[in-house]
Amino acid sequence: MELTIYSALALSAPFEVLLKQWQSLQPDHRLAIRWHPSTLIEQEIRQGAKAEAIIATVETVDRLIEERLLNASSRIEVVDSPIGIAVKSGAPKPDISSREHLIDSLVTARSVAWSEAGASGQWFSRLIKQLNIDEILRKRGTVIPAGFTAEQLINGKADIAVQQISELLMVPGIDIVGPLPPGTQQPISLSAALLQEATYPEEATAFLAWLKTPSVTQVFNQFGMLRRD
Repeated sequence: MELTIYSALALSAPFEVLLKQWQSLQPDHRLAIRWHPSTLIEQEIRQGAKAEAIIATVETVDRLIEERLLNASSRIEVVDSPIGIAVKSGAPKPDISSREHLIDSLVTARSVAWSEAGASGQWFSRLIKQLNIDEILRKRGTVIPAGFTAEQLINGKADIAVQQISELLMVPGIDIVGPLPPGTQQPISLSAALLQEATYPEEATAFLAWLKTPSVTQVFNQFGMLRRD
């Protein structure tokens, strides 16, 4: 049996560990995970994509429940995932210890990479407007439609990448500088729920219950995520 799950990219790093854990517990229930930004997951589900469950931003799950595409009674809260900064491995780490130092580091960078399709990139786009550095960063920024922003560090197009820390960690050859400082941080909150038309609702319910177990929480914590209840 194969359970198709649509999940936000933020969980792809911890799931490199968790997939093995699940398969050892449920060898007959293989997980087929489709990794996408929450915005694209929302589009796919509206267009009739077949799956058992989704893991996406709270706002995405809210809307799809309102549209009766997800089963409200199955909903669980998963994690809060902080946004962070990365540089290429071995490069000097900018000072992001405060709001003011973050601004200085961003405006003096050769190029900052972010993605406007994902929840973290959407927050960062709003943040730089609030900080009055939007025009400066966009003139030499590296804005990608989707994917892992840290790849722009490796190919030399940017020297600072902004994304959820768990997504930054998906790219080898980078160093995490740290999370955005107080006053600029907006953790991305993820929820999960079954589709109304799930083919295997019992097995998918077991999968959601497993996401709340201590062993899964421990892995999420290793990737800077906090359990959301």
